[in-house]
This record gives sequence, C-alpha cells and structure tokens, in this order.
Amino acid sequence: MVDGLTGVSGNFPRLIEADIDSIRDNPDQPRTVFDEEALNALADSIERYGLQQPILIAELPERGTYRLVAGERRLRAHQRLGRKTIYAIITTGKPEEITIIENVLREDLDAVDFARGLERLIETHGYTHEALGAVIGKDATVVTKALTVLRLPSDILADYQTNRARAVSASVLREIAETGNEDTQRRLWKRASQGLTVQQLRAAKKAEATGEPGNAETLAVAKSIKAIGRAIEKLKANGSPLPNIHRSRLAELHAEIGHLLADG
Repeated sequence: MVDGLTGVSGNFPRLIEADIDSIRDNPDQPRTVFDEEALNALADSIERYGLQQPILIAELPERGTYRLVAGERRLRAHQRLGRKTIYAIITTGKPEEITIIENVLREDLDAVDFARGLERLIETHGYTHEALGAVIGKDATVVTKALTVLRLPSDILADYQTNRARAVSASVLREIAETGNEDTQRRLWKRASQGLTVQQLRAAKKAEATGEPGNAETLAVAKSIKAIGRAIEKLKANGSPLPNIHRSRLAELHAEIGHLLADG
C-alpha cells in the first residue's frame, strides 16, 4: 500500500493505492444489477487510459482493511483485469450515506435501484422528499415520482431489472406503478414489455379505467378514426375536391374496412 499524498492538511482527503484484497464488500450498495457488457467496456477503458476516478473507501477497525463506500463497478473492473491494487480516497464521512448518495447520482442506475436507494436514505436518515431532493440536486417531485415504482409487484420489478431495463423506460415504469390495481399493472406491464411508448401506455391505462378493450394497435386506430372523421367533415364543409391519388387510397381502405366490419 503506497501513500499517495503527504504533507497536507489533516482534513484533506487521503489518496492511497490500496490492496484490492484488503477492501471488504459494501452492504449498503444500492446497485443490484451489474451489466456484464458495461463492466467489460469499463475494464477495457481502465486498461487503455487508467483509472480516471478513484474509488471511495472507509477504514475498518482491523488495521489495513477497508470498507468499500463507492465505486464497486471500478473495483470489479480492476479485478477482471487481474490488478492487485487500486487508487482509493479514504473518506471519514458516514459511509452508508455517502454510498447511496454517490450511487443515486449516477445516470446509469436503473429506475428500481434508484428508487430503492432513495427509500433507504429516507428510512435510515429520516430525509423528507424536499431535503433528499436538495441533497441529490433534484426537485422534491423527482424524488416522489421515482419512489412510485416501488408500488409495483416484486415479479414485475424483477423482470424489469433482469430483462427489460434497456427496453422499458423509467417513465413507462412509473406510469404503470401509478395504477393501483395489481392485475391492471400486470396487464399494462405485459404491453409495455412489447414496446409501448408513454403516450400509448396512457391510452391503454385510459382504456383499462373505462373498461374499453383494446391493445396499442386498436387504440391507435380509434384515434385515427376520429381524426379522419374530423378531416372529412372539414372537407365537406369547404367543398374542396378530393385529389385522385387520395381517392384511390381511400377506395383501398374502404375495401379493407369492409372486410374488418364483416369479420366483426
């Protein structure tokens, strides 16, 4: 272990080159999912350009041992590279609080781990939504909205983190969570897993609330029918002639609509 800074104020953060084997796991790590491709990419970057940001550690009572506070992805990348040491800053703050705050500020944290990190800060340190928003540099409404995803059933949260985090946005997940009924949440989650946008999901939620059947395609057709109806009324009122190219396409649609109505 090599001391990186000497002859400085006692309050200045200490930078050391720590033995990786001396660093213990972090029980307060908010991140539960580690993307393998991203870890490999980080390891490649460190191998090429070096570590750009030291990890944070805290001293443990046992001499020469440390607890990881922040930087687990960087530590894992070093382990993949077979490195024996890593640059680290020794912090004297509250490790569990620093850990969670440092992680929730990372943009690559998925919506569920982000919400759980916020929840842990509230439970452990008694933050209000307003105070927590100030700590992480966000408005209180951001905290409130983020926490809504924890209303979802555990199987949906697990599926999101395991299979869907890249395909389903945090906004879509929150839209589903705001629907209180679990059966409805599961139906909407099934649709969202197939690639619904926020607008399409809101339309599906409205259909669920009003008891109207329909998937994303039928909801889109319903909106189009209304728009076409309004356009035809304007066309009739203005007495404008219909171009031949539109006449031909309308004739094709007329035949297709006829088949749909006959099937119904």
